[in-house]
Amino acid sequence: MIRYLSFIVVFCLILSIETTIGPGSRKSSTRSTEKVTTTPSPSVRSTPPPSPSSYQTLSPAKTNVLQRNLVEENTNPQSILENYQSYCSKCLETREFNNPTLVYITPWNSHGYDIAKIFTKKFDYISPVWFNIKRTDFEKYTINGIHDIDQKWIETLKEKNSNVHIVPRVIFEQWSTDDIHALFQSENEKQQLALTFEKFLNEYTNLFDGYVLELLVQFRGASKPMLNHIITIPPYEELFNKDDFEMLFEHLDGFSVMTYDFPNREPGPIAPLGIY
Repeated sequence: MIRYLSFIVVFCLILSIETTIGPGSRKSSTRSTEKVTTTPSPSVRSTPPPSPSSYQTLSPAKTNVLQRNLVEENTNPQSILENYQSYCSKCLETREFNNPTLVYITPWNSHGYDIAKIFTKKFDYISPVWFNIKRTDFEKYTINGIHDIDQKWIETLKEKNSNVHIVPRVIFEQWSTDDIHALFQSENEKQQLALTFEKFLNEYTNLFDGYVLELLVQFRGASKPMLNHIITIPPYEELFNKDDFEMLFEHLDGFSVMTYDFPNREPGPIAPLGIY
């Protein structure tokens, strides 16, 4: 039975901030392990970065980063470059963090697909960044990006961790002012948008367990049992504050705060959790 989904859409985010997860010029059609490179800003660093020949990348270890004292308040680039691949090979099924975890997998960073398979049991939600939704005509909506679906990869993840939820990110992309007004002013438009999401999940019910929506949206009801609804929000109180949270939290499973976008034009903290 089709259940009604009603949307409260806050479009100020579309107009005031850019996409928080995007490929830029990095998209690749093949999956191969990528090397880490650094491009430090000369305005914040007076000494040159270490050259590839000045450090040795360490292999996976038998102890975790805490036991090796790698978690420090004041770390340095060389320590990161030496140890970024040196995960604990004996800790792949051990969780140090017991709260829900959500990770994004992007097609343009192909190594992420392999990382997800290695650490599957550490994750509650895995969100492949594959889809966008567009309004194509009067009361008509289309979800694009189906060509990126990797069914075998998803099946592998669920074999490794039967409790993991695959919740693809869907971004509301290239919406005109007319599209926005139409959705605000028409209940039929809202319902057709909701039905587009429902139809898509029903079609891929064996693969997906919900959505991560890159837009502030309120859901009521679900298209299948245990559907997961997560939305992304920016790390700026003027765009999303306590009142917004209290209005939405009862209708959602989680919020993904994009703290890595916090330093906008000037260098600064990546995830300043103290402000929350």
